[in-house]
Amino acid sequence: MPVKFCSYCATQLVERIPDGDDRLRPVCPSCGFVHYTNPVTVVGCLVERGDEILLCKRAIEPSLGLWTVPAGYLELGEGLLVGARRETMEEAGADVEIVAPHSLLDLPHIGQTYALFRARLKSPSIEAGKESLEVAFYPPDQIPWQELAFPAVHFALELLLDDRKQNRACLHMAQLIWSGSGTRFDARNYSLKEHLLTPLA
Repeated sequence: MPVKFCSYCATQLVERIPDGDDRLRPVCPSCGFVHYTNPVTVVGCLVERGDEILLCKRAIEPSLGLWTVPAGYLELGEGLLVGARRETMEEAGADVEIVAPHSLLDLPHIGQTYALFRARLKSPSIEAGKESLEVAFYPPDQIPWQELAFPAVHFALELLLDDRKQNRACLHMAQLIWSGSGTRFDARNYSLKEHLLTPLA
């Protein structure tokens, strides 16, 4: 239960099934307020330059020193595209044009959804932001697969490269299901389920 105290009356919360609901929720036993905890959205870009893909080496935990695509949490008051462009500028100093949606990947065990978009540079400059140690473009055969920070990024990159091989543009929707054993940061401990592949015109 991530929330422990009521934000209205500061009473310690208990878990119970509210009337008309079907699952345990953090509920205030004093004022009765139900503190819903909902999934969060991570937005970012798969920035392509020719066949190369932009990666950022993380300067913060989790996964300090490992590589990822520029991405982060969607903020209140912004849409997916705005958030993805903002994160790409903040982490990689890259001003991008989003050209197509690419992947919506759910991680139900941690309550996250990744919304990643294909993008291209509007200007050639890139630079590491405050959350990145360095940024660089990698051709497919040099992507540091063993040093990727997050399973969702690993799967998104694999799907993008597979799309290229198949000469197709697609939107991928899927769940990433953790096996329940091993670290949750290792893509080998996940499987892709309910994969919907929708061709883009």
